[in-house]
Amino acid sequence: MGLAAIIAPAMAAEWMTDLNAAREQAAQQGKAILVNFTGSDWCGYCIRLKRDVLAKPEFESYAADKLVLVEVDIPRRAIPDEVRAARQELCNRYGVRGFPTLLVLNADGEVLGGFSGARPNVESTTVILDEAIERGRRLAAARALSGLDKARALFEIYKDFPSNYQSTLETIRKEIEETDPEDTLGLRSLVAANAQMQSLMNEVRAHHRNFQIQTEIFNRYLAEAHPLNRELIMERKRSVVIFPCLNAMLYHAQTVEDVLKARDYVLGEAEISYPEDIREQMIAELRKTFENPEALLQKVQQMRARR
Repeated sequence: MGLAAIIAPAMAAEWMTDLNAAREQAAQQGKAILVNFTGSDWCGYCIRLKRDVLAKPEFESYAADKLVLVEVDIPRRAIPDEVRAARQELCNRYGVRGFPTLLVLNADGEVLGGFSGARPNVESTTVILDEAIERGRRLAAARALSGLDKARALFEIYKDFPSNYQSTLETIRKEIEETDPEDTLGLRSLVAANAQMQSLMNEVRAHHRNFQIQTEIFNRYLAEAHPLNRELIMERKRSVVIFPCLNAMLYHAQTVEDVLKARDYVLGEAEISYPEDIREQMIAELRKTFENPEALLQKVQQMRARR
């Protein structure tokens, strides 16, 4: 090895800006694509992620073997309007709502995984990226199969896929349906149930801690619940809405009347949010909790005082 090769600094990783060109390169090289959605001159977490992870030699070495790198930068400094519009369109296409967001794609542009926000070091980042890359390998292997073997393999990936990547999940759903049109494996029903739960939880998360709207959403889904989902929807309603709302009502209770309002609320919701086989038992236990509303109010007041 010559002296120049020894003393020359390692070349920095190349971050492309053209996703279509990156997809072509990924297909040719058999790699996944890592897209960094960033605000390079204003987003503190973006700057930190680049400094602590993406610009590190160990990350660049990792990426060289596995990834085609793409940067979609939405800076505050002036850039051509058409460039900004194209980058914003990519953000919209992939549902990017905050920076930094890193997404792993396959050569078809399907999302395989990723994360939002900064990471403290290279290792904590590559663990997540490796999961996505492996998911891509599994997906490619499943698509190389045929018939029911393909449907089974796709369904195993579908079950493990992060629920927030809806576009790729929808593609896999359609592939399962097309591969097993007679529903020999009974996967269509499972996929439909899973899709309903994903849709429900996406709506609920969009109204975090707004218990009234969340209750309306749960009740709407309960009215049209897939048979496989009915008890799960009731369980989610209890854990996400009913008991958090009850705790809030009790924590802010100032009078016995407030405690009784909380009691009436939870008993009323229990009538529709517990399966029939355990409903009476659970309602009886809830009633015991409120047997002495004066003592319960005192307990709540003591708890507030300790805080």
